Amino acid sequence: MIRVVDRIGQILGAFSLEQPELTLTECARAIDLNKSSTYRLLQSLEAIGLVDRDDYSWRLGPRTVTLATIRLGRFELRREAISQLRALRTKFREAVAFSVPEGSEMIYLERLDSPEAYGVSARLGSRAAMWAGGSGKATLARFAPSEREGRLDVDEWHRLPKTVQDRVLAEVTAAAERGYCVDGGEFFNGIGGVATAITNAHGEPIAAVSVIVPNERLDDDYVRALGTQLMKVREQLEIAVGARPWREADQAVGDGTKTNADG
Repeated sequence: MIRVVDRIGQILGAFSLEQPELTLTECARAIDLNKSSTYRLLQSLEAIGLVDRDDYSWRLGPRTVTLATIRLGRFELRREAISQLRALRTKFREAVAFSVPEGSEMIYLERLDSPEAYGVSARLGSRAAMWAGGSGKATLARFAPSEREGRLDVDEWHRLPKTVQDRVLAEVTAAAERGYCVDGGEFFNGIGGVATAITNAHGEPIAAVSVIVPNERLDDDYVRALGTQLMKVREQLEIAVGARPWREADQAVGDGTKTNADG
């Protein structure tokens, strides 16, 4: 990477919700450069609207708002999720699905079939009660307790046996702790899987990604492998929708170490 571009990225990345304004000294420290050179760089960024200054401090400029609006306004979570679904299917050779919550149900908007020969439970456009599958339970796990109770306050849930309700709630609690849900296929004839929910910038679950697996293949090692990969998918999708800050680690190359080209 050209060094000046790297430094621009570092200086813009130094601003945060906790520290929206930085002094010249703080900016210089962020890019490991002397103050006179840092000042010239900030002036150049100010000229194109990427930073602004107020007395002795600097902040992100109006052009960053415009760029963010373009990015978020045009971004389609569903389209980005398809790319992640394809990668999951290639890696595990399992069926995968993308769904969104609506009321007490999940609606399946995307599904990629497994190259292996077995039935898939999630049909495009179909709906499933939140408590009935991994995607729904993963979504419930990321709701606030009061919201979770509201989503379950429907006749179908209240008609379930208490033992079934207890099993569902136990898995929702476990999913909240581990970050993904493990579904044993109780409601789908032995077709279970592993799922995780995606939240927006307000921490509200807006979608779920699931890997659909016959229950007999869901041993502990496979569940951990699926869960680990789904957590990576979740992170990437939440970065894409602005729910997580962009991290330098996400631009790592090769073995995960950051490299800079001389410039």
